[in-house]
Amino acid sequence: MKNEPPCIVIDTNVLISAGLLPRSRSALVVAAAVERFVLAQNRATWEELVSRIERDKFDRYFGENGRLAYLSKLAQVARFFDAVAEVQVSRDADDDKFVSLALDAGATLIVSGDGDLKDIKLYQGIEIISPSVFLDRFTPPR
Repeated sequence: MKNEPPCIVIDTNVLISAGLLPRSRSALVVAAAVERFVLAQNRATWEELVSRIERDKFDRYFGENGRLAYLSKLAQVARFFDAVAEVQVSRDADDDKFVSLALDAGATLIVSGDGDLKDIKLYQGIEIISPSVFLDRFTPPR
């Protein structure tokens, strides 16, 4: 799309943390990312997010309609891509979907707190960074 900001992939754990704790480092990552990037999602990453956020252990954080409200906000700022690329680069095969999504979306950044993903560091021009590194790079010092 013309003049659209670049895409970014943010892993499920960071997105869930941002929803659970609105004043957290993860929430700052998501807020800063939405200002500068388009959040990339595909069916596999979205289904993982929905299935994990629905876990009972998160009830006390979200209240009655909090999950739906949070997912709706994310859906409004996300762009969904067809899953085309298939890679096998992570020690945890479940993490490969984020690298595949980045390839499909043309994203050059994945933000993740997952050790297996972060250990990849760089794959075909896609840099995998922690939330702290993202904040250092994309938010002004306080």
